[in-house]
Amino acid sequence: MIKFKRHIIGIVSIIFALSSGACANSDIVVRDSSMNKEVDEPVFETQKNITLDWTQIRSDAEEQFNDKTLYPMSDYIDMAFKADENRVLLIWSLSNEISDDEALAYGTEYIKAVNDYAATQDFSIEKSSENSYGGLFDKYDLEVQLFREDDIMENSRYIVNQVIEAGTNTNLELQKKKGDK
Repeated sequence: MIKFKRHIIGIVSIIFALSSGACANSDIVVRDSSMNKEVDEPVFETQKNITLDWTQIRSDAEEQFNDKTLYPMSDYIDMAFKADENRVLLIWSLSNEISDDEALAYGTEYIKAVNDYAATQDFSIEKSSENSYGGLFDKYDLEVQLFREDDIMENSRYIVNQVIEAGTNTNLELQKKKGDK
């Protein structure tokens, strides 16, 4: 008998909870009575003067490029936005075993991904393509430093230590080492 009463009370409680929620006013979309339109709607049009969240871009890039299952030759990445120089700095420490060609491929993927993360925040930024780093680097110069982990303190030994001017889409190039012609 006690179990039966508990079940009845439980069922009544559930019915009460469901019915009270069904009668509530929806405030998911609020109407502005003075203008007779909905407010707080998502905006899908391209906006001007969007300020990029570089912390979020960095976090997204770290999540992707520090993943050893995706990039087994990765040691760590870093980046900085130098507003005073209108420049984005991308740094990637790679395994000592990485070949120069692999490093160039990794670097190109890194550049394009950073652009595409920015494009998710600002729809006016063109996404990267096979032939372009994307619209972010039409606006900002790009400085890329790729190196093997043992060479971190010796920038003359970096695989890539290059500045690419905005809008040029110059391919990454191996840094010339002393004695190279």
